[in-house]
Amino acid sequence: MKKELYSILKESKASDFIIKEITTYSQEAFFIGQKLDMSRAKEVSHTMVTVYVDSDDKKYRGSATKEIHPTYSVEEIKKEIDKAIFAARFVQNPWFPLVADQQSEGNDLDVNLTEELVKICEAMQKVKAKENEKVNSYEVFVNKKKTHILNSQGVDVTFYGFDCEVEAVINTSKEGHEIELYKDLRFANKKGEEITLEIEKMFISGEARLKAVSTKKNEHANVILSGDDVVQFFQYFTSHTNAANQYMGIAKAKIDEKMSGDDADDLTIELKAHMDGSTKNDAYDMDGNPVKDRVLFDKGVCKTFWGSIQHAHYIHMDDTTSINNVVVHGGSMSIEDMKKEPYLEVTDFSSFIMDPITGSFGGEIRLGYEKDARGVHPVAGGSISANFSKAVKNMKFSKETRQINNYIVPCAVCLRDVVVAGE
Repeated sequence: MKKELYSILKESKASDFIIKEITTYSQEAFFIGQKLDMSRAKEVSHTMVTVYVDSDDKKYRGSATKEIHPTYSVEEIKKEIDKAIFAARFVQNPWFPLVADQQSEGNDLDVNLTEELVKICEAMQKVKAKENEKVNSYEVFVNKKKTHILNSQGVDVTFYGFDCEVEAVINTSKEGHEIELYKDLRFANKKGEEITLEIEKMFISGEARLKAVSTKKNEHANVILSGDDVVQFFQYFTSHTNAANQYMGIAKAKIDEKMSGDDADDLTIELKAHMDGSTKNDAYDMDGNPVKDRVLFDKGVCKTFWGSIQHAHYIHMDDTTSINNVVVHGGSMSIEDMKKEPYLEVTDFSSFIMDPITGSFGGEIRLGYEKDARGVHPVAGGSISANFSKAVKNMKFSKETRQINNYIVPCAVCLRDVVVAGE
């Protein structure tokens, strides 16, 4: 169908076009408790077409996207393309080019989906639960993805990706009170014992929540962020180097200037095209542009931006890339040093909210650990609220780092003078 589709688009009134065909091969298993409820294999393909229509003076370019189903006849394809061209005429963005002259066949991945599924299921079967703990349910997904991008400017690239996902629910109980926890674990090649350990850590969190007391109110707290939401904390800085945000005038990052304060740890952030264990190792972005290594920040100083070819063109950036994987370098303090003073460590939020435009961030505390004169004890409830305009002045990062899917980040971030709402 692709050849027919390409020919129809070439003969249409579209100024330019791009075809994206994504085929996903999946093996899936669903468990209730530790008993297999259902398993299945799938092969799903989607073909998306975006057409571009230029104004007569070539100053503006509109676009519209349609999905072309494999059951469509030639006449049905032509009708869908005509509808998209009609819709594109009503959009007037400043003109921008498409990626041009990229060809790559790509290498198929040597991965056995069934073997990977069995490995993960066996790891989940080894999860040990105590008397008042249980694995409620879990779902396992193993996917190989083939992406083919074809456009009117000489792009014809094929690349492959691989990812795994475990969605797990566990329960812990004490004296008639029960806690249910959910975790969405994504990775490309974890060892079985690492998967088992990740799920067993959920029971530790569950036990702590059953013992937790209410978070105390503190308007000038030392707060340590150490959960998976550390990733979102650092996404503030990547969002301000995004070409779209730069073009719209809402980004604070400026080339050769610092975003962090003199009393803060130096911020070094690298973009990586490939990272072992990541689910985001595509060789090209969805424009058909090669993904490249870049240094966004070097010792606090912004060095470059990233983004789509459209917005890169708008800000006169000749050589852009998208984000696959991010490495944030460690800081000056060990986690042990961070915990010498009284602190509130937040490991889990009900929902961590970060607004890159206003700079506000925080959320309701699902689980934390508070150190006071009596020692360290688990807390829950209440919330923290802060703003990056203040946080960047003296934020500290742990020397220790860890990988969370496609991010390598400091294990902990220490923030001063944070408002904690509580009892």
